Amino acid sequence: MRKYTITKTLATAAAATLIVSGCSQGSSSHDSHGGSESGSSQASAQFNDADVTYAEGMIMHHQQAVEMSDIILDKSGVNPDVVEMAKQIKKAQGPEIKEMQTWLKDWGQDDSGHKGHGGDSGSGDEMSHDGMVSPEDIKKLKAADGEQASTLFLDQMIEHHQGAVKMAKDHRRDGENPDAVELSKNVISDQNAEIKEMRTMRDSL
Repeated sequence: MRKYTITKTLATAAAATLIVSGCSQGSSSHDSHGGSESGSSQASAQFNDADVTYAEGMIMHHQQAVEMSDIILDKSGVNPDVVEMAKQIKKAQGPEIKEMQTWLKDWGQDDSGHKGHGGDSGSGDEMSHDGMVSPEDIKKLKAADGEQASTLFLDQMIEHHQGAVKMAKDHRRDGENPDAVELSKNVISDQNAEIKEMRTMRDSL
């Protein structure tokens, strides 16, 4: 009986040591960011500068894509397939904007400088320039109608998507936050697929 008690005590002590060790290792990766006391919030607390740069830049990038989609959806005589693509882009990127804004808030970052996109989308932070359409080209899209508008939208959005894919690939290499890295994977997959679709549409116009 005594032997059993000693063995049980040693096993309990070993288990306690493993638990303490595991807790220490789990929190070390995000201590520099203020740390999280609960396991459920560890994912949001684990981030680095590359995650912040990516979220800020991609918010602005997505906002411009939504703006361009709104422009084309307000026009008449646009190719039906182009209209559907614009709707698809809005449906996908609108929620992603909100998701990334939530991340920045959770990370204690200020997203106020990225709310407006419009005519200022060609200026600002270097991080958001990949594939961004210039204010002059946005004006051309607004002025175009029918087939010309369809062609312009596809040309501009293909380049815009290519920039987003580059940003996402850079972030996958340098980012740390699991949710942000997962979004980057989805951006690469989804937008490469849309690039192929838009090129097919462009060739058929």
